[in-house]
This record gives sequence, structure tokens and C-alpha cells, in this order.
Amino acid sequence: MRSWIIVSCICAIVLLADLGGARLWDRDEPRNARCAAEMLQNGDWIVPTFAGELRSHKPPLLYWMQMTSYQVFGVNEFSARLPSALCGLGTVLLTISIATRLLGRRVAPWVGISLGTSLMFVLASRAATPDGPLIFCSTLAIAIYVHLSHRVVGPEAPGGVEFHWPNTFGWVAVYAACGLAVLAKGPIGLLLPGCVIGLHAIWQLNRLKNEASQRCLSFSDSPEIGDSNRCLSSSESDRCLSLSGTGQGGTVRRSATRLASVFMAVVRFVIAAITTAWRMHPFLAIAVVLLVAGPWYVAVGRATDGVWLREFFLEHNVSRALSPMEGHDGPPILFYLATLLVGTFPWSMFAIPIVIAAYDGFKKQPEVRPAIVLSACWAAVYVGFFSIAATKLPSYITPCYPGVALCIGWFLHRVGESQFDRPRWLKAGYLCGIAVGIGIAIGLAGPATEILPDASIVGIAGIVLAVASCIGAALTVEKHADLGIRSFVVGGVLATGLLFSLGPRLADNHRSELNLLMQQLSDHSRDEIIVVGNIEPSWVFYADGALPAVEIDDNGRWLNRLSDHLQESEGSVALVRGEQMSRLTSHMTNRFGSESMDVVSRARGFLTKDDWVAVRLNASLARITANPQEETTPNY
Repeated sequence: MRSWIIVSCICAIVLLADLGGARLWDRDEPRNARCAAEMLQNGDWIVPTFAGELRSHKPPLLYWMQMTSYQVFGVNEFSARLPSALCGLGTVLLTISIATRLLGRRVAPWVGISLGTSLMFVLASRAATPDGPLIFCSTLAIAIYVHLSHRVVGPEAPGGVEFHWPNTFGWVAVYAACGLAVLAKGPIGLLLPGCVIGLHAIWQLNRLKNEASQRCLSFSDSPEIGDSNRCLSSSESDRCLSLSGTGQGGTVRRSATRLASVFMAVVRFVIAAITTAWRMHPFLAIAVVLLVAGPWYVAVGRATDGVWLREFFLEHNVSRALSPMEGHDGPPILFYLATLLVGTFPWSMFAIPIVIAAYDGFKKQPEVRPAIVLSACWAAVYVGFFSIAATKLPSYITPCYPGVALCIGWFLHRVGESQFDRPRWLKAGYLCGIAVGIGIAIGLAGPATEILPDASIVGIAGIVLAVASCIGAALTVEKHADLGIRSFVVGGVLATGLLFSLGPRLADNHRSELNLLMQQLSDHSRDEIIVVGNIEPSWVFYADGALPAVEIDDNGRWLNRLSDHLQESEGSVALVRGEQMSRLTSHMTNRFGSESMDVVSRARGFLTKDDWVAVRLNASLARITANPQEETTPNY
């Protein structure tokens, strides 16, 4: 219990440290945060909206959690991200419980540390996106399955658990968790955890069948049983097939036999899959998920005349699967294998020895096979499914990180107990850690400073990783691999913590375009500010609503609409991208004369070469040209 508390505290520090220090990032965070704020303002817990328009991207579980957080902490960055962070911490605890049941109490803390400090998992758990709730709900479903189907029969796992098929009430609990996942992100909340559970159950049932066959074989080999009742083991059958392949035409027969074996294996797997799926009560699954998630889907469908349902299921599910959206594509399999390597930093330094240890454990240690198979099924389902889908994003496979952490944590435990007998691979992992750590430090202290001048401070994380890897390598050379891996774990935890406690706030200081907006909001009312072109989602959040906007068209009419708006009041200001300034300057000169427009301020876009410019009509000219008797209403 003490180890659970220690690991929970460490992960809580990593997930919660300076959680609200940086403003909302990217496009999804402000959209989700603002959507929840609008639903709370409207008192509407059914229809998601953003800037007053229907938002059909995601179901409401995250919004509901954010609305609750807003009611306690107010509408701000911390309260918008807090639900994801709490879900991340809950996922760590659930994964520790799975590891405790399948691998033992001594392995579980290593599993929790490896998950709670993995780069992509921490990122998902510190962002105001649905990934955190989805990961938690998916892991909850699998954890319920593990605890109900793997019963402890010895003093402590591993080696002290037996597989038993869950009863009906157990499957109701599993599918209730899946129903919450469906409320978090849609149908994949049932489909993918169900596939993970199904594949693992197929393997367990097949293992029990093989053990029963072996007992049958041992019994038939006794003197009391005649040869006519004797069963052949798989090795004996292989020898018979080998003998049948000798002589003339043996090569052809062997090839045909192999093809027949592969075909029969596929047939057996399909039959097992259908049988297992039926035993998992598919109609019960649909009924429970509909009972949990169905009421909201029905309500939102009625409230929007089916528009939300059509857009969500057809555009954001089917279309994303069939064709890349918003340029998010990549090579199948390789894209997500690379994502796994980056996402499990810093533990991916030992990616190859982790795979080797898992393979050796599966072959030589039957007591850990259920955990290793579960980890493999978990990763294979998510990587395989989203590799087939056309749209690819690194965040799509984050629900499989708890499963991957099972193997990572078990490997760290093995090395920590001096039970991993491949020191060369350990040294290779440490060398990789040294190289990556130095690369991070140099990259953040060199090229990155041209974009983010303060990036060199975050480079401390790379130095910490490199030093920890050096210490680990030295101790391994001195035959103290257990101390070496502990040193690396301390360094890895510190490196991840430094990246997320320092990096976001330092980078946020250089979001000049957002600083420009905030300054204008402090000097003008929201109605006095007009944006040319597409509005950044973060601007809607920080402006507490949609800003007036002029959409750019090819015929140049937007120039007239913009200049009309600037004439409405002396204090009106327009936010224009730098690439449009030449056209706007020419138009204003032709309409009002030279020097008719003042540049209030200019800001470079974050991590882009484009900039934003705040402009207004010359004050004296605005007073002269404004006509109070004939006001022009801009067409936004």
C-alpha cells in the first residue's frame, strides 16, 4: 500500500505541476474549454456549442467534467485541464491494480511509474481534450475484466491466479465502463476495449484447452489405457508430418502441409473469435452501452434534429476512417510504431531489451504470460486499427499506453532485481539515453532558441537524462545493474517532470499573437475588435465569445466591409494577418488617402513565419468620414 501512495504522489506531481500555468494550446484545447463554458452559461447539458455554433466533434463526457470543474474553480486553464489530469492519475491507479493482479505487488510500482511519466500519456493527461477520460474509461473496462476473470489462488500473484470466465454481472460492469468511454469519444469506446478483452480471452481459453489436452495425453499414456485411446501431442504430430514428407514429392507435400496448417490455424482462430464473441454477450453489451450513453445521444439528436448525430458519425468517424482529414496521414504501422517510441520516452531508450525480456518471459515464465499477452493485445488492437484508418494522429493510440506500461514496468523490475541477463542490451539502452539526452540539451540550447529564446532552460531535462544514463551504464559495467536501472528511473522521472513543469510556461511567454489579442481586449470592447480571416479558437476562449470577423473573398469585397467597420467608431481596431497588409494598405490609400491607417501593434505568430497586425483608421480621418446619419452595417 505504501508503494501505491508513493507512486501516486510522484505521478500526481508530474501531472498536476503548474497545470494552469500556460494558456490553452493548439486548437482542440480552447475549443473544448470554450464549449464547456458556453454550455454552462446556457444551462444546457445536452447540446455542445462553440462560438454559438454546434460542435459535433466529440460527445459530452469531457464537457460535463469541465463544467463541474468550472463551478468549483471558475473558468480558467487549470479547471479546464483538471478533469484530464485526474483521469490520468486514476488510469495510473487502475494500471497498478492490473499489474498487482497479474504480475505481483513488487512489479506494480514500476508499472505505475513507467506509465505516469511516459511522454505522450502525460501530455494527454495534462491537456483539455477527451483523451484523458477515454483512456481512463477504456482502462477501467479492461481492469474490471482482469479482476473478475483472474482469481488469486496463491499467496501473491504472479503464479497464484487462475482464469475463470466472468459471470453476466461481471460483463455488465465491463460494458458500463465501455458506455462511459462511448460518452467520451464515440463507438471506439466499446469496439477497441472489447477487442482487447476478446483477444486476451481467446488466448486464455486456448491455453486452458491445451492444458486439458496435455492432462488427457498424460492420462492416456498410463499403462491402464490402451494404445487405441492414446492422443498425439503436437510435437508427435509434427514428427509424423515430417516423416510423411520424405521421399519423392516430399517438398511439395511439406509445402502443402504447411499451407494447410496455416489455413486450419486461421479457421480455428475465426471459430474461436466467433465463439468467444458470443460468450461475451454482444447483445448485452449493446444494451448496457445504450443504457449508459444512449439517453444523451437520443437527447442531442432530438435537440438538433439529427444534425449532431449525422455530423459526428458520418464526418468525424466514417470519413476520418476512409480518408485523411486536415492533412493528418502517414504510413501504416510505421507511423504508430514511431509514435510509440516517442510517446513512451524516456523508457523507449530500452525498447529492444524490453521486447527481448517480454519474449523470454513468455517462453520461460508461464506465470507472467497473461500479463505479456494482455500487453501485446492492447497495443496490437490500437496500433492495428488506427493504422488501417486513413486519418492518423499520435493521440489516437494513447489508450494502449497502460498496456505497454505492463511490459515496461516488468522489464524495469527484472533489471532492478538483477534478473535480466543481457547486459549488452542494457548498455545499448544507456548509450541511447546518453545520445538522446545530449541531443535534447543541444537542440534546446541551440537551434530551438531561435524560435524560443528560453528553450535552453528546458534543456536541463536532457542533461538530467544523459547524466542518469551515464550513471546507469557505469553501474552496469561494475555489475550493479540493479542500482543502474534505479538511477535511470530517477533521472527519467525528473526529466519528464522538468519538461512539463518548465516547457509549457516558457513557450507560452512567446505566444505574441495571443498577447496582441489580450492587449486589444484590455483597451477595447469585444464589439470594437474585428478579425480578418479565420479566428484562432484560443481567441474565442479568451475573448469570452466570438469576435466580429470578415471572411476573405477573392473579389476583394472584404476590404470594403473592413473599412466600413473601422468607420463605425473612432476606437475600432482590426486584427489582420501580415500577408494581407499590402492589399489592405492599398485599399485604404485609394479610399481615404495616404496615411489613413495607423498600425497599433504587430506580433509574430507562434512557431510560424506569419504575423498579426492590429490596425485602425487614423483618428482625425475617422471623425471626418464617420456619418452618424447614415451608418453602415457590416456584413460579417
